[in-house]
Amino acid sequence: MSAALARTLACRTTLLAALLSGTAVPVLAQEGDPIVIGYAAAMTGPLATYDSVDGARCMIDRLNEAGGVLGRPLALEARDMKSDAVLSSVVGQELIDMGVSAIIAPPSDDTAIPIAALALPLNMAVMTVGSTQVQFPMASPTNSYLTAFGDNLSAAASAQYAAEQGHKTVALMISRDFGSYGIALPEYWADAFEHHGGTVVGRVNYNIGLSDYSAQVAEVAAMDPKPELIVGGFISPEAGVMPRQFASAGMDVKFFGTDGFDDPNLLPIAGDAADTITFATHGFPSEGSDLKAFYDDCTARGYTVQNIFFGLAGETVLLLKGAIERAGSADPAAINAALAETENFKGITSGSISYKGRAGVPSKELTIVQIQDGAFVPVAKFVPDYIPAP
Repeated sequence: MSAALARTLACRTTLLAALLSGTAVPVLAQEGDPIVIGYAAAMTGPLATYDSVDGARCMIDRLNEAGGVLGRPLALEARDMKSDAVLSSVVGQELIDMGVSAIIAPPSDDTAIPIAALALPLNMAVMTVGSTQVQFPMASPTNSYLTAFGDNLSAAASAQYAAEQGHKTVALMISRDFGSYGIALPEYWADAFEHHGGTVVGRVNYNIGLSDYSAQVAEVAAMDPKPELIVGGFISPEAGVMPRQFASAGMDVKFFGTDGFDDPNLLPIAGDAADTITFATHGFPSEGSDLKAFYDDCTARGYTVQNIFFGLAGETVLLLKGAIERAGSADPAAINAALAETENFKGITSGSISYKGRAGVPSKELTIVQIQDGAFVPVAKFVPDYIPAP
C-alpha cells in the first residue's frame, strides 16, 4: 500500500471513530479515492540534480490542503529509476500497472522516451520535469510533454544574449554521454549565434564523469583564432569542473549555456571560475514572484529547495491538476487530451504556458542568469528573436 493511500484510509478510520463516539468531526478537504500521479524519478545517479520528487510532493500537499482535485486528493507514487535508461522502462511499466492517471518521467530523452512508448497505447500523458530535449516529445508527440523549455529555445536565448554583449567567437563542447542534450544543444546554440553574426571556431568532444579535462583545455588553447566563449550542454559536476580547469590553465574564456548550470552546488565546484558563467534558465525566485512564494512555503513545510527543478516539479503537478479539472475526469486519455489543449496557463516559473498546437514543447519566457561574486543574478528576461528548428 502506498503512503498516500495509507494516509487516506487512516483519515477515513478517524472519521468513523469520531462518528461512533459522538465527538466533533473535522471537515475533510476531499472525499473519494486518490488520483494517483506516477513519478519515474532520477532520485540517484548523474541525473538526480535535474529531478525533484520533493517539489512534486510539496505542490501536492498544497493542493490537497486547498481541496484536492475534483473533490479527491492527489497522491504521488515515486520510484527511483537510478538515472538508468533500462531501469526507467521497468519503473514506467510498474507505474502503468498500478493504474496511475499520468506519469512524470526522468530528465533526459533516452530515459523518458521508453516510458512514453509504454504509455502510448493508453493515451496516457507523460511529462518530464527536467528534460529540455525536444527529441522526447518528437518521438511520441501525442502523449509526451516538456514542462521545461526546449533546448532550441534556451540555446537561442543564451546565444542571442552573448551576441548582444559583443561576443564574436565560440568553441563548442560536445558529449554523447547523456542523450541529445550534450549533442544537439551546442549545435542549436551555434545556429543562433551564427544567425546573430558570431563564428564557431571549433568543436571538442568530451566525456562526463572525468576529473581531468586537460586534453580538452589543450585542444581549445591550440585553436586559431582562440574562442571568447565555451558552450556545451553541461551537467553537474562538469558544469563546475570545466570552468575551473580552464581558469587554472590561464584560459581567458567565458562559459555560456542553459539550465545545466542552474544548480547552487555548482558554486563550490567552480570556485572563482563560477563568475565566468552565464546561462538561460526557467525562472528566478525574485522577491514577490510566484516561484519565490512556492519556495518559501515549501521551506516552511520542511522541504529543502535545491534548485529550479524543485519549482518545475511543482509546476508539472500544477499543469496536471489543470488538465484533470478541464477533463472533469481522472481517466488518463481524458487528461492527456486536456493537457494538449493547455493555453496561457499560469504556472510558477512562467506566467504563461501553452501546449496547444506545439506537440508537447511549451512556449515560455526565459531568464538569463549570470554568476557574479559567487551569486546567481538575473540579468535579462525575454523570448528570443530567432529559434533554430528542432
